This record gives sequence, C-alpha cells and structure tokens, in this order.
Amino acid sequence: MIRLLIACVFAAAVLAVRPAFAAADAFKVTTDKTVDNSSLDSIVKDVVRLSGAKTNDEKAIAILDYLHATIFHFAYPVEKNQSVGPLKVLNVYGWGLCGGQHTVLKALFETAGFQVRYRGWDGHTTIETNYDNHWHYFDVFLKCYFWTKDRKTIAGQDDINADPSIVLDGLKDKRVPADYYLCCGDEAKGIVSGSKGSKPLPPSKPEDGWASVTGRDQGYSPLLRLPSGASLRLGWSGEPNMTAVPGKNLHTCGIKDFRDNKVLGPILEHYGQRTYADGKFIYAPDFSKAADMADINLTGATAADGKLNATAGKGVAIFKLPLPVVYVAGNIDAAFEGDGNLFISTNAGKSWQPAKAGDNSALLKQKYDVYVKAEFAGALKSLRVEATVEHNRCAQPYLLNGKNAITVSANALPKDSVLSVTYAYQEATAPATRKQYNGAGVIYGETKTVTKEITALPFNFEIDVGGNEPPKMLYFERAVKAK
Repeated sequence: MIRLLIACVFAAAVLAVRPAFAAADAFKVTTDKTVDNSSLDSIVKDVVRLSGAKTNDEKAIAILDYLHATIFHFAYPVEKNQSVGPLKVLNVYGWGLCGGQHTVLKALFETAGFQVRYRGWDGHTTIETNYDNHWHYFDVFLKCYFWTKDRKTIAGQDDINADPSIVLDGLKDKRVPADYYLCCGDEAKGIVSGSKGSKPLPPSKPEDGWASVTGRDQGYSPLLRLPSGASLRLGWSGEPNMTAVPGKNLHTCGIKDFRDNKVLGPILEHYGQRTYADGKFIYAPDFSKAADMADINLTGATAADGKLNATAGKGVAIFKLPLPVVYVAGNIDAAFEGDGNLFISTNAGKSWQPAKAGDNSALLKQKYDVYVKAEFAGALKSLRVEATVEHNRCAQPYLLNGKNAITVSANALPKDSVLSVTYAYQEATAPATRKQYNGAGVIYGETKTVTKEITALPFNFEIDVGGNEPPKMLYFERAVKAK
C-alpha cells in the first residue's frame, strides 16, 4: 500500500512538471466586422448579426450576399480519398461550380432552419429553399433572386414558370439584387428557359451533396491547432504555381463580380481578379524548451542539452502538424548525430511513408493531417518544417476602415508558451467619386504591422484603420512560442 502511494505521488509530480496543454487548440481570431467561418452555425449567426436581418427573406438574402462575397467561379474542388464539404470549400478553396456552390448555400440555409431542395436545369444545378410555407429561388452562381410582383417575398421557380415577367421585368422594376444582379454576364431569358425545363427533386437531407462537394464536412475542421514553436501566416496573394489543384485558379469572369459593387468592390479591388491565396507554416521546436517539447511524442529518447537523445538503441520522435488549410509544398530540415531517418504521415499517424531531408512537396501536396516522424540511433539535434499552404483569403478575419474590435480565443493558454497575433496591412484612400471598383486611383500608405501577445483568454484588442475604404491586407499570422 505504501509502495502504491509513493508511486502515485511520483506520477503526479512528473505530470506536474509538464505543461498542462501542449498546443493552442481552436486558436481563433474574429472581428466585430467580419464573419467567423469556423462553423456553419457561426457563419449564419454572424451573417444575420452584420446584416441586421429580421425576416426570413432578409436572412436568406444576407446568406446569399455573404456567399457571393466569399466564393467565386472556377471548378469543382476535388481531393483524392478526401471529402470536400462546405466549410472546406469556404476556408480552403473559395471557389466552385454551380452544384458545389449551391451545396454550400444549401448547408447554410439548412443551418438557418430552412428546408432545401435541388432543382436541375439543362447544364445548371440550382436550389430552392422553403420558409414561410413557400419555395424561393436563390442562385449564387448566376447571381440572382427575384422579388414577386407584389414585393411580398422572393419568388420560386414555379412562380417564374407561371409568370416569366417576374424575371424579365425584374431589373426594370428593381426587384433584383442592387449590386451584383447577373454580374458575370448571364441573361434573364436564360433563367426563364432554365426554370421552365426544370423539375424539383425531393427535399434534401443535410448530408446530400452534389458532384465532389458533400453536404457536410467529413473529418475536417477549420479550427487551428498550433504547437509551441510554430507559426501560420496567411497572406492575401498567391505564389506562382503554388496551388493544391493544378491550374491558375482564377475567377473565370475577371472582376465582373465586384467591379460595379459598391459594397464588395472596395474590399476586393486591391488584389485584382479573384484567385487563390498562399501562406507559410513554420515549425521549428527548441528541444531545450519544455513548452516546445510538450507536444512531441518521444519513444526511446529523452531531451537533454538541446537535442533528443536515443536511450534504447533507436529513438523515435513524432511531431503532429495538422492544419485547417491545405499543404501545397514543404521542406523538412533535420540534423542528426549518427544515423537518422524521416517519415511523413498524411492521415494523422495511421500509416507512414519514407521521407527525406529537403523538398517533400510530393508527399504533402493537398494534405491536411500531417505528422512527421524522426527515427535516430544517436540524436536529433534539430528539426524545421517550412511549408506553403493554400487558403481562401475572403474567409479570413480581414480589417475594414475604422475601428476593428478583435477577439482572440482558444481552448486554453498552453503553459510556458506565448500566443501572438499579427496583422499587416496598408491603409487605402480612393477617389471620392467613381463608377467602378478596379483599383484605379487608389493610394496606399506605408505598411503597418500590429502584433499582440496573448496574456489571457479571451483576449480583446482594437485596430483603428485609417483611409476612406478598406485597407489592402498583406497577411494575418498566429504563432505560439516558448517563454
């Protein structure tokens, strides 16, 4: 009994010297002026809050407006042996074709409590949503909806079939979106003919999707888990050829979607045609720091003198580096004393593939659940992972001109670590009057960088942005480092 008591006390003492939390889980930054894209619920909640929508028509329009601002036309996002759900479309890619975009819209409408059904046209996939005992047609791909002639609600496709002038006279009567109606070049008569030939499918289930896009995300979360010794910097521009899916990944319609939009235009015009954005993930743990060691799984090895030393013939160290944005390319630098080997897992450690020091882009491309394993007979002196990631810049907590109230949250503050958040941007001043939003005449100030170290959770701070329109965002970074 005495031996058991001593053993329990010793075990408790060992646990006490290790940090209570090994990584910053659910490390999130939100602002009072942007949408929190970490869940379908948070999206709908913030969209309704920011729009001030009260009626179901207003809520549905606000959701459509949000999606128009967040994704663009390109292709169906496809991943081999991985699913692409609505949150992954929004946070990682930011683009899709009609059925995929409407599956994201479907998920948001269902989260808002509305019933949804697909309605296929010849060469186009649409949806309708049911609220207030009526079916309503919203098209995020063609960029349209139509108030009924009496302006009491949004028309459905059966309403349009019964009276095509709901569509044909919609623009003249101002019963269509003010800023983006058919902005990519489609025509009203095409909507009439498409509706006429369509038949509604039965009401959809939440899991129902279209083409490569599933109705709900499977095995994916937008929440960031960042170990001590790591940083994730998400930029607003893309590096040449650094895409998870081959191709230019450009909005196929140029800048038509925001050129004449007085709401969306000032936010997007700084960056030209809508496209992908890249970022940098860096992980370089210091083996002499307890906080950096806390998230490393060691077998047959101990940390001493700033390195990991094998104690039983072969030491093994596993580094967990999953991300909510997609790996595109990456390098691993490792320094061994004696023999050493590297391995990469892209399924959270379930299986491993041999890797090498240097470029490991072929193994990392279009993966999320990345682990790195080092095996060594002597010691592992250092390890550094530097990767390029792809993300959707329109889903990030960007800044707007004026005061931005920013909140930093996580499940807990890792012991002996410091969390930091950095924004870099340029204030923008545009001509007082203009007809188009294409960057012409916009003057940019010097780069401003704001970094805050997180001392408590939730942590709140403000950034007051000057200029007469939203700033040009450069990057947004989260980091965790040992004290």
